[in-house]
Amino acid sequence: MLLIGVPEAVQRLIKADLPSDCEVVALQHEDITSAQPDATERYDIAIVMHTLETMSPATARLLLGRLRDMLARCVVVGISKGAKSAQRWTIADFIAMGFRRSSGSRDLPKDWNVYRFDIHDYKTTPNWLSSRYWANPERWDGERW
Repeated sequence: MLLIGVPEAVQRLIKADLPSDCEVVALQHEDITSAQPDATERYDIAIVMHTLETMSPATARLLLGRLRDMLARCVVVGISKGAKSAQRWTIADFIAMGFRRSSGSRDLPKDWNVYRFDIHDYKTTPNWLSSRYWANPERWDGERW
C-alpha cells in the first residue's frame, strides 16, 4: 500500500486494520519528488490526500498518471474542495484520466470528494466486441465480398 500525503492519524487507522504482512509505504507531499517509490514494484492500492491541492495541475497530472500506469492497481484520491487550488480540479479532469467519483463521497463532508481508478473495472467489454456481433459462421459460405 502506498500512502501519499495521508496524515499520521489516518495512517494509524489504516495500518490498524491491515494484516501484519501488508507493506505500507508512506510519503508526504513534500517528499514526492525527492523520494519517489521504487518504480519496479506495483502496489495494490495508492491513497493520495492533501497533495493535489498543493501542486501545479501539470505536476499533479503527472503524479496521478504515474501512479495509475506504473505504481498501483487501484488509486484513490481524496481532494478537498475548500482549498483555493482545488478549485482548478473538476470531475471532468478526473474522468479524463480514467477516474470515477466514488459513491462513498456522498457520505463525506460536502467539501471533500473521493475519486478512484481501478484497473480491474476501468473498462468493461462492449457488446459489439463479442462473437455474437462479428462472427456469423452460418453465413461464411453464403456471401462473398
